[in-house]
Amino acid sequence: ETVLTEQQQHQDQLTADSMIWECRSTEIVDLVTMLSRITSNFRTKLLSQLATFQRFLSALCAIGKWLLESSVTECHQAGGDFGSMEGADWKNDAIAQILQCSEAMAGDYWLAGGSDSQEAKAACESLAVSLAPLYGVHCACRVRMASLEEHYLVREHAELDEAREEISATALEEEMAAAASLGRFNILASMKALSEMFHECMPRLKTLFGSAGVGGELNAEMAALLEEARMLIVCACHLLTDECEGETPAIPESVIHACQAGGSPHHEACTASIFGFINVLKSIAEDQALKATVHPEDPRLSPLLAKTLLWFFNRWGAAYVFPSFEEYRDDFGGILATWSKPESSQPMISFFTTLCLIYFCHWPQEKEVVLESTSLLLALGKKGPSVRDLLVADASFEKIVALHSVCAYLRHNVCQSEISAAMARIGGGLSMDMVKGYQRLPYNDRAKVLTGLIVCCSDMTNEKGTTMLNSCLQSIETPFFTVMQALVKKEARSQNIDVQESACLSILLYSGVVLASEMSDPERIPYFLSPSMPHLSGLMIYYAEDLTICESLLKLFRDYAERYLPMLTRDQCIILFSASTSLLKSYSEHHCKSRAIVKTSNSVEDFEEEQSYNDVLCAIQLLIQLGTKDFIDLCNTSKGVDSNQITDVIFFGLQQILPLMTQGLLRFPKLCTHYFTLVGFMVETYPKNLCSLPLELFDSLLDSLLFGMSHSDSLVSKSSLHGLAGLAQEHLKTHSLSNHLSAKPNIIENCTRRLLLEVIFQPIIWDRVEPAGMALLPLAAIDVHKFVEVINAVSQQYGQKQKRLHCAFEELIKPDILANVSKEGREGR
Repeated sequence: ETVLTEQQQHQDQLTADSMIWECRSTEIVDLVTMLSRITSNFRTKLLSQLATFQRFLSALCAIGKWLLESSVTECHQAGGDFGSMEGADWKNDAIAQILQCSEAMAGDYWLAGGSDSQEAKAACESLAVSLAPLYGVHCACRVRMASLEEHYLVREHAELDEAREEISATALEEEMAAAASLGRFNILASMKALSEMFHECMPRLKTLFGSAGVGGELNAEMAALLEEARMLIVCACHLLTDECEGETPAIPESVIHACQAGGSPHHEACTASIFGFINVLKSIAEDQALKATVHPEDPRLSPLLAKTLLWFFNRWGAAYVFPSFEEYRDDFGGILATWSKPESSQPMISFFTTLCLIYFCHWPQEKEVVLESTSLLLALGKKGPSVRDLLVADASFEKIVALHSVCAYLRHNVCQSEISAAMARIGGGLSMDMVKGYQRLPYNDRAKVLTGLIVCCSDMTNEKGTTMLNSCLQSIETPFFTVMQALVKKEARSQNIDVQESACLSILLYSGVVLASEMSDPERIPYFLSPSMPHLSGLMIYYAEDLTICESLLKLFRDYAERYLPMLTRDQCIILFSASTSLLKSYSEHHCKSRAIVKTSNSVEDFEEEQSYNDVLCAIQLLIQLGTKDFIDLCNTSKGVDSNQITDVIFFGLQQILPLMTQGLLRFPKLCTHYFTLVGFMVETYPKNLCSLPLELFDSLLDSLLFGMSHSDSLVSKSSLHGLAGLAQEHLKTHSLSNHLSAKPNIIENCTRRLLLEVIFQPIIWDRVEPAGMALLPLAAIDVHKFVEVINAVSQQYGQKQKRLHCAFEELIKPDILANVSKEGREGR
C-alpha cells in the first residue's frame, strides 16, 4: 500500500530520475517475491486466519493492476515496440511472482478439494472478491499489448527471429496458464470480462471476414485485430480447460463447482455464460471456415486464428463433450450435463467434423491448421463408444472417410483421369474440387488423418463403423500389393519417380495405421499388418540406398514393435522377427559400413544434425524391442525362432552401429540414452558375446563406455559403469578378454585410470557412487599389481591425501574381498 501511494504521489519524479526508478523497481520486485514466498510456504488456511488477509489480497490485486496498466501505457508510448520498453522485464518478473501467489492459493487442497467448512468458504469468497478482479485486467492488458506489438511488427515490416518468437510464445502460454488460476476464483466474473471483450471485438472481426476477396494486403490494423481475437481465445482456453496430455481430459474442478446443478442463480448464470461463449466461438469459426471455401488465399482469414480456434475446440471438446463421469466425484448435473447427451452433443460433433472437412479440402497446405484438425478428430475418437457412434453417423465424417478412400494412394502428380476413376470406384457423393483439395494434403498429414479415422471407426459393434474401417484399410493395402507385384514381376522400374513416390506413400500410410494403437480392440492391427510386413521389408531390395525410405521403414518397424509387442501371437512375432532381420541387414550393409560422422561446431545446428541421424536412433530402438524378454519368449517355442537367432541379429545390428557411435554422435541426448540402454542390456545379458567381439569393434564399445561413465546424465553414466563392470566380471570368470589383452596389454590399466580420474575423484559423484564402486572392484581384481601401480601414479596428484588414499585402497584389495568379486547374488555385491 505504501509503495503504491508513493508511486502515485511521485510519478513525475520517478519518470524523470532513472536512478530512483531503478531502485523503486528493485524494491517492488523484492516485495512481490516475498509475498510469493509467504504464499508458497504457508497454507491458505493459516493465512486466511490473519486479520490482514483481506488487505493482503487487495494490495496484491492493486499492485498487479498498477503493473499491468503501467505496462500498457509504456507499450502505447513505445508504439508497440517491445524492444524499446525499458521497464518491461522487471514488470513481467513482478507480475509472474503475483501469479505464483495465485497459483499457490488456487492449488491448496483445502480450497481445491471443495471443503465444506465455513472457513474455506469464507477464504474462497475473499479470493473471489479481492483477488479475482485482477484476471480481467490481466487479460485486457495482455491482449491490448499483443495487439499493439502486432500492429508495430506489420507496420514496420519487422523480421522475426523464430527462436525468440518460440521462446516468447512459450512464456506467454505459461503466463496465461498461471493467470487462469486467478480467473477460476470467480468463474462468472471472469467469463463476463472475456465475453465483453469478445463482443466488442466480434463485429469488427466479422466485418474483416466479410471483406475477404476484395483484394489488397493485410495491413497493420487488420493484423492487430486478428491478434486481439487470437489472444482472447487463448485466455478463454486456459480458463476453461487444463493441459491433459497423457491423461483423460477433464473439466477443471473449479468450473464444475461454479456451475453445479441445483445451485443458486449464480451457478446457472455461470453455466449459461460458458454455453453462450462457446456459441460465439462457433459463430466465428463457421464464418471463417465458410469464407475459406470461397477465398482460401485471402490473408484476412488468418490460418493462425483458425489454428487457435481448433486448438481451443480440441482441448474443450475432449473435456466437455460427453464427459467421462468416472472422472468426477459427484454432481453429474450443471456443466457436466450440458453436452452429455446425444441430442446436445451431435451438433457439436457435426460442427467439429465440418470444420475438419473444410480445412482438409481448402487449406491442405496450412500445416498447423491440418495438424490441429487431425488432433481434434483423434481426440474425439478416443472419447469412447458414444462419441464414436455419433461420428460414424455424421455426414461430414462420412465424407472425410470417402475422401481418404479415394485419395489415400493418389500421388500429388496424378492426372485427372486417375482421380475420376478413383471417385467412380468409391462413390460417396464427392465433388472434384473436394477431392483435388484433399489430394493436395502432404503425405505425412494423410497418414495422420488415417490414424484418426481408424480410431474413430474402431467400435466392432457398429456395423457402419466397421465398414468404414475396412474401406480405409483396403484403400492402402490393395494398391501397395499392386505396386509390389509390379516391382517383383519387373513390370515397373524401381527408379521411376512415380513408383518411388508410391513406395514412400505406402510406408507413411502403414505408419499411420501403426499409430492407431488407441483404437478399440487394437489387436486387429497386427492381423492386418502381418501379411504386409515381409513385403514392406522387401522394399529394401529396391531402395536400400535411399536413406529416406530406410529411415521410414525403420521407424515403422520400431513403432509397430513398441506398440503391439504385448498383443502379438507367436506367428506374428516370427513374421516381425524375420522381416526385421532382413530390414536391418540391408540397412547396415548400405548405411553403416561406409558412413562418415561429421561433427559441426555450431551448437545451433545440433538439433538439425541429430535429426540427420534419426535412422541410427530408430535402428537402436528396434534392436532394443527385439531384445525384450516377451518377444524372445514368444518366438522361442516349438517350430518358432531359437533365442540364439534373435541374439545373433541383435549382435549383428550392434556391431554395425558401434563404429558410428563416436563421441561426436554420443553428444546428442536421445541417441546417447538409447544407445546406452541397448549396450547396458547386452552387457548384462550376453557379456561373453561382447567380450568376443573383434578388437576394433571392442575398442569402439569400450571407448563409448568410458565416454558415458562421466556423462552428465546419471542414467547414461550408470549404464556405462554397469557395462564396464559386466565386462570386467566376465573376464574374471572366463578370461574372455585374453586375446584382446595380448594385443593391447594396457586395456585394464587405462580403464582403471580413467575411472578414478574422471569419475571417482571428481568433486560430485553422489548420483553414481555405487555403480562406480561396482566397476572399480572387478577391475582391481583382474590384476592387483597393475592396479597398485595405477593407484600410486594417480595418488601423487593429491599431496597430503596420498596416505589416506593408500590406506583406503589397501583395505579394498584384501584377498578375502577380491575373492568374492566374481560371485553371484548378494555375496558378490
